[in-house]
Amino acid sequence: MKQTHIAGLITITLAACSWLSSPVWAQQQLSEPQLTQMLTVLEEIFADQQMVGMQGAIFDGEQVHSLNLGYADLEHQVPVTDQTRFEIASITKVFTGLAILMLEESGDLDLDAPVQRYVPDFPRKPEGEVTARQLAGMMAGIRHYQNERDEVFYATHYDSVIQALDVFKDDELIAEPGTASNYSSYSFNLLAAVIERASGRDFTETISDRLLSPMGLQNTGFTDIRIPLPHRSRHYSFIDLYDREVLPTLQILPTRNHSYNMGGGNMYSTAEDLVNFGRQLLTPGLLSDNVVSQVFATHVLPTGQPGDFSDGWIMMGQQASPPFLMAGGSYPGTLSLLLVFPDQAVVAAMLSNTWGKDGPNVMDQLIMNWSIAPLVP
Repeated sequence: MKQTHIAGLITITLAACSWLSSPVWAQQQLSEPQLTQMLTVLEEIFADQQMVGMQGAIFDGEQVHSLNLGYADLEHQVPVTDQTRFEIASITKVFTGLAILMLEESGDLDLDAPVQRYVPDFPRKPEGEVTARQLAGMMAGIRHYQNERDEVFYATHYDSVIQALDVFKDDELIAEPGTASNYSSYSFNLLAAVIERASGRDFTETISDRLLSPMGLQNTGFTDIRIPLPHRSRHYSFIDLYDREVLPTLQILPTRNHSYNMGGGNMYSTAEDLVNFGRQLLTPGLLSDNVVSQVFATHVLPTGQPGDFSDGWIMMGQQASPPFLMAGGSYPGTLSLLLVFPDQAVVAAMLSNTWGKDGPNVMDQLIMNWSIAPLVP
């Protein structure tokens, strides 16, 4: 591993790919100008938004390039390093989505069976049967957050994914299952319960044993705010936690319990680990061709129109040139983004512990710049 120190707290790391042979879909690796552009936009966003800490990692088809900016803990002057662990919010969903595809392939899960086959704790709904496939495509009619997220909500700890179903399981569906795309973290919390029952093991253990350990993702796991976590980053924001008003000064955010959201947004990781996760979709190995093809296949509505979501991924980039898969997450004090470009065998990830004055809207700038970078000569 070669590490070069630039000014201040910025470090760039080039990690040689010892385990990856020629990418199966790669045309060519990123050029130096393309890579520079992708790294530069991270530095610009970091400075413009006055962020406290940020990690970036880019796999260019041959090497992983890492960028570390600022502080994991501002008060104690702890700099961001390759090992700093950030919460990844809704990127958690791609781990949950991949697990259900692997369980289907092993014969442990029928994606088209009513979820009550595995989770009888979830009531049948008069609007129609809910299946794991619909949950994975966010077509099950399960609602997203409403007005429940207050101080008491974030102080409540759930000991299991089954117990966490109490937050939404008795609510009416917002659409007939299978008829519409509706973003819903609760869909993935129900999927976590399906995974737990179908695998016969705790949900977090299933994700660890089937994905994290085989992929070598040593800096990725599930957050439990009651237990000390090495290299954990703190959270900061220029936007108020509840009313979303822009604040005159930076604030430290309180630690919030996301145990209600194990399948949809309660994991931590590093940018390098996320890039290495994305690389699993580009080369044969742990994942079969069948599983990988399903990840890239968009769920389809009865009208024949493609859905917006698939197995935890946002599919808006599938029609772009070059096409890409996108996963992202955001809540106050956390920003996360993961892009996978199959035609170029490029993977890019960003993590931050800060909401700047533009909050999550800054993600649009990063997605726009990163999505066109592989086209720049």
